[in-house]
Amino acid sequence: MATINATISVNSNIMSYPINIHKSMSMKKFQSCNGLEETSGLRTKKFTSATETVVVEQDEFTSTKASKVYMRNTSSDKAHYFYVAKHASAAAADTNAETIGKLYGGDWMLIPYLADVNITVASSSTDPVVLEYMVFAE
Repeated sequence: MATINATISVNSNIMSYPINIHKSMSMKKFQSCNGLEETSGLRTKKFTSATETVVVEQDEFTSTKASKVYMRNTSSDKAHYFYVAKHASAAAADTNAETIGKLYGGDWMLIPYLADVNITVASSSTDPVVLEYMVFAE
């Protein structure tokens, strides 16, 4: 049985009292005690244009219940970000309803994924920027 664990730790003094959040989860199959067993493998893609590109295809995996997607912008420059969208035709623009958000340099995300739509990204720059990503699935 595969074991995939994810952990996040958030410490902040932004409020008048400190915030300390430490959470972890084991990625499991839908309604099961068994771990996820399939992965896309860790992938990287270098972008040198602002053209939108599908990085996760909806039909790549057969299960649509308990998948997760990890993405990280490897740049250290906050001016180099990726628009992340949940549809193949989503435009790289803040006004598009399909855009999830911007993944700035050094930022990462882990989101649940039903594998019912493609996940598309577009770089904000024509400078070389690398996206690291991986899908965990049943």
